[in-house]
Amino acid sequence: MLLLVIALTGWSLYTLQPPDPASATAPAREFSAARAMKDAEAVGRVPHPTGSAGAAEVRRHLQERLAALGGTVSVRTGTVAVNGEGTAKVGEVANVSARFPGTASTGTVLLVAHYDSVPAGPGAADNGVNVAAILEVVRALREGGATRNTVDVLFTDGEEAGLLGAHDFVAKKAADPANTVVLNLEARGVSGPSIMFESGRRNSGVLPALGDAARPVATSLADEVYRLMSNHTDFSEFKEAGFTGLNFAFLDGSARYHTSGDTVAAVDRASVQHQGDSVLAAARALSEAPLGSLDGGDDTYFTFLGFLVHYAQSLVLPLAALAVLAYAATVWYARRTGALRGGSVKGALGFFGTLAGSWFTAFCLWSLAVLIRPQYENLLMGDTYRPEWYRAAFLTFGFAAVLAWYQLLRRRIPLLALILGAWGWFAVLALLTAVLAPGAAYLFTWPLLVGCAALAAALRWGGPDGDWQPVAASIAALPALVLFLPVIVLIFPTLGVSAAPVPLILCAFVTVPLTPLTAALPRRAPRLTALIAATAGTALALTAMTVDGFAPERPAHTSLAYLWDADRAQGTWASSDASPPAWTRKATGPEHGPVADRFPTYPPVLPYGAHRESPSGPRPAAPEVTAHAEAAVGGVRTVRLKVTPAPGTSYLTLMADVSRHTVEDASLLGVTVDGGVNRPYAEGPWKWGFALYSVPEDGVEITLRVSGQGQVPLWITGYTPGLPRSPALPPMPAHLTWSTYGDALTDVTAAGRGIRA
Repeated sequence: MLLLVIALTGWSLYTLQPPDPASATAPAREFSAARAMKDAEAVGRVPHPTGSAGAAEVRRHLQERLAALGGTVSVRTGTVAVNGEGTAKVGEVANVSARFPGTASTGTVLLVAHYDSVPAGPGAADNGVNVAAILEVVRALREGGATRNTVDVLFTDGEEAGLLGAHDFVAKKAADPANTVVLNLEARGVSGPSIMFESGRRNSGVLPALGDAARPVATSLADEVYRLMSNHTDFSEFKEAGFTGLNFAFLDGSARYHTSGDTVAAVDRASVQHQGDSVLAAARALSEAPLGSLDGGDDTYFTFLGFLVHYAQSLVLPLAALAVLAYAATVWYARRTGALRGGSVKGALGFFGTLAGSWFTAFCLWSLAVLIRPQYENLLMGDTYRPEWYRAAFLTFGFAAVLAWYQLLRRRIPLLALILGAWGWFAVLALLTAVLAPGAAYLFTWPLLVGCAALAAALRWGGPDGDWQPVAASIAALPALVLFLPVIVLIFPTLGVSAAPVPLILCAFVTVPLTPLTAALPRRAPRLTALIAATAGTALALTAMTVDGFAPERPAHTSLAYLWDADRAQGTWASSDASPPAWTRKATGPEHGPVADRFPTYPPVLPYGAHRESPSGPRPAAPEVTAHAEAAVGGVRTVRLKVTPAPGTSYLTLMADVSRHTVEDASLLGVTVDGGVNRPYAEGPWKWGFALYSVPEDGVEITLRVSGQGQVPLWITGYTPGLPRSPALPPMPAHLTWSTYGDALTDVTAAGRGIRA
């Protein structure tokens, strides 16, 4: 049994590794990372945010490459407004698209990747290599001639600014959801396996295409988790519009995500190969499939030892109910045969104690790491540069915690009661997830079904005290192992080692079912094994803290912005760092306090960021604003603004104090921004606003419709890349890099002024 566990672990881990990258001389019908990286070097050479000269250069390269592949190429420009909860985004985008007509098309395979980057880095992984991968996929697809179905390519603009390009494409109904399959490529790191982490509606007709890939990695649990997270990709726009499809990404190495370290040299070629292989296999299958019949159902899906398994979600609840009934029958049968003499409730409570112990172990270990290296807190994705050492330490300590749990409870609770008590949690979670998150129910349903069947057989033919009972009770660990392991591999880079308690709790669902095997060991063996595991975990943790520090090749993250209030002629250095490094503290000082309530910004400065006012600091130019208000009609006034940006402005924001007024809507550049409260999270009264990207140099006219008595307070801010020169800020040292993800307003000068209109 132990050899079987080791073999399954090794097999599972092998199937989760990206394949070796193919060379430039690989067969023409195959995907080659080496060939793709030639385009990646052109796309991910310099930063190219939307509206920049770098973006225009990348756009020209993509047009040339798509034309060379034989596509009908077009650049679709338009101004778009993305409304919803959160600061609205407005901007002009330029999507690059190409069509490769099919010979007898029944629908369209739409390959999507965004080509813009964040301002702080060249965006090689996010998303240059994925743009290059699509070009290589199209080349390989067309090597054997035209496909049956039409293949479209869409390189979107403005994804980093708020999914602007994808929103514009969907809003213009440029594709039909009824017979179009979207394959979207993303990255949130520079390495790791390619994971199909999100599918569209009616996925039952699309998922089989992924089964043709070598070593696919997918789990419908990721679909459930992604719905709860605030993260979005271009695929979110397509999914909301009713499209079906598959969303691919690699996630490891996120310490370089959205930083200057996201370079071509830092990208793991094996990850590019895995991404390309998976997408090519899916695109090849779908390009020959009948896409006119995509009105299928929704499937649960997961990979099992390198194979894709999927079945209708209509079976999820019946299977979970069957597992619960099997568990109840097994408990009843164990009591009837005399094998179970009580204690299962204590076993269930004991298992909960194991989960709590695993969580506490991981929490303490990470807290100690942050105490030693405070700048770990500034890693906004929660992962270090070499997280494998911490992951190994967490898992080893988790294993030690489970063995300690077993030793503590085994003296008081019979073995069978202990394991059936733990299985009770599988039964409860199988039923709960089947109702609330059906894509996750398979994790608890199948181990419980297999374990109950094996234990019932052992009780039937081996008797209540048979030697096979511990082995049968541990068989539930086998499906748990191969089902949970891909999830754990996915969860670690998704949440980062700072959130290690979550994967460690999942590990407990694998290791606890294995504890019956310890009944065959000498009495002191589990105690000795737990001691060895704890010692090994300590050694791994010490190694991690030693080797996973910061250096010029692994720079620490920091955020810093200069905020200029033109009304008060007051400058402020502000950082959202939890633990600002010494260089940042020279500008901000050690004090933390509210900033955004006095100076509304986007992205928001954290409510209590480090900041220091600088009365004699730089005085950058703020946008010039003229306003004209008309008489109210029906309680609604029209306010017309002309906003002229300062030279070099990359984007503008307009915020309104809606504590005593209501913005009904705003219009500019031919689009409309919804009114109401779209920034409920914002500090202070500035709870409505929008950001405008690709600002016209000669200014923009904005029309607001406002209700409420008196003049409405407005705040207009212009954002210019880079920080102003100041004696308070020496050049950034080589061991630091900008942190730009999430709520970090950084490496930017924000100059604003308020008006009442």
